[in-house]
Amino acid sequence: MSLALVLLLGGLPAAAAEGGALLILQMDGGAAVSGGAELSAPAPYYAANGAQMVPLAFTAGQLGFTVSGDGCTVTSADGTSLTYAPGSWVCRGGTKTVPLSSPAARKDGVLYVPLASLTVLGVYVHSFGYYDGAFLAVSVSPLTAGDSSGAPNAAYDPAAPDAALAACQAQALRLLGPNQGMMQKNTVVLRQGSRFAAVSGTGKELCGPDGTTAPFLTEDGYLMVPVEFLAKAFGGTCTAGPDGSSTVVCNGHTAVFPAANGYLTADGVKKQHPWFGGCRRNGVCYCSAYAFTAALGLYGYTDGATDGIAVSRCDLSRRPELKALAWKQAGGLTLLRDEKAKGYLALTFDDGPSGAITGRLLDGLKARGVHATFFLCNYRIKIYPRLMSRYLDEGNELGNHSANHTTLTRCGASALASELDSTNASIRAKTGVNPVLMRPPGGAYNKTVLAAAAKRGMSCVLWSVDPQDWKYRNKQKVVSSILSQAKDGDIILMHDTYNTSVDAALSIIDTLRARGYRFVTVSELARIKGVGLRPGAVYFQIRG
Repeated sequence: MSLALVLLLGGLPAAAAEGGALLILQMDGGAAVSGGAELSAPAPYYAANGAQMVPLAFTAGQLGFTVSGDGCTVTSADGTSLTYAPGSWVCRGGTKTVPLSSPAARKDGVLYVPLASLTVLGVYVHSFGYYDGAFLAVSVSPLTAGDSSGAPNAAYDPAAPDAALAACQAQALRLLGPNQGMMQKNTVVLRQGSRFAAVSGTGKELCGPDGTTAPFLTEDGYLMVPVEFLAKAFGGTCTAGPDGSSTVVCNGHTAVFPAANGYLTADGVKKQHPWFGGCRRNGVCYCSAYAFTAALGLYGYTDGATDGIAVSRCDLSRRPELKALAWKQAGGLTLLRDEKAKGYLALTFDDGPSGAITGRLLDGLKARGVHATFFLCNYRIKIYPRLMSRYLDEGNELGNHSANHTTLTRCGASALASELDSTNASIRAKTGVNPVLMRPPGGAYNKTVLAAAAKRGMSCVLWSVDPQDWKYRNKQKVVSSILSQAKDGDIILMHDTYNTSVDAALSIIDTLRARGYRFVTVSELARIKGVGLRPGAVYFQIRG
């Protein structure tokens, strides 16, 4: 969760504007804003019983109250004081005991208290529903008509919103953007090649189980999405015309999408751009993602890594973390080609590149349409630089395996930094990508190694299947070892430094694919399983 603060005076009731500061706190918000300027602030959170917990010193200070040196006592302008104690279900106001809806608590060194308890100091508080932005309006003077008429701090009723609170919400949304709950409720996530979608965070079928309907790219590169499904997902209607066109009424707009290669009409105006064309496929009306969002006043975003498509009522342009959530959902949508997959495996190769041996492996992977993850050593990159351009171009992933295949747990601080940084620098210089995965040689790690990885934004990836191909150098022995162990979510360790390893790898790919398994990179496996790879964390397998 994160906190956002807005100092809003314009457009509010005179009493609020004259009375002083008004805070708008957003649960799960983003950057804090005061008077149009961003600032950082401790993040509020929901207690286990649902109480809204706010950072006491920060909130009280922004309201103009006095805060004691230990941060446990706040005093309002009229001299009323409240004293809190961590873990206590009560606070003290002079000689009175005030019950709390949840005990005060210290989190990351900050004392949090239930927001409702501040009403004892004469503060007015109002909540906006979670899906409406999760805003909390906090004022030292009456804000709403209810506050002024003797019914202060009445629950916010979204069915009959107060004008002042509606103004707060509109301005806060403009400045802060949506929170996670609002984004989820108002966004549909699709994926090219998948007949599933995430609607309000829940999986839905685009069509029946025939497996033929999914977003796709036309030959000239236009991304096409199913019109009727999206219209209904956003609460609209879709009516088919006798000419095969589809008329959509949605989000306050009306659009007519043509059956084939025509130009759509939006709110009575014909759009004269080729990317507005439509088509019918398998009995389903499609239009370009751009056409759908532009015609119906929505926002559209795409992600190359997952082939994800997000269509939303919310502007996510300033919220990269919400886009990341959408792409995580997209990566978890099963592709048509993988619907019958028995499981997913990540094939990884250490110690390369290795010249012709690695080249032969890349040829075999490309011919099979398989992606793998390669953990590279910098000294090998210097010997075989010509292969670097192939890895990413063919859909593979690169990780850091140290500069000199050194046991990292034996390195001092400067040597450890050099082992990681020089390898990252070489990979970045030759591919433009900074690795987010590392594998310590020999699998040797400790707290120091993990801290160094975390500092560089890298996760530590080990393995769950090790056929010891480097030791046996026997194709059949390696194949038998892997086939007897591999299961969904495994990370398989191999080395592209021996021809026997390449032979074994291509053989197990053919065999396990025939059994229903699919081979993906480590990051692809994480997306499929809905797991966020954390810098500094260790992963042996990824099962979700």
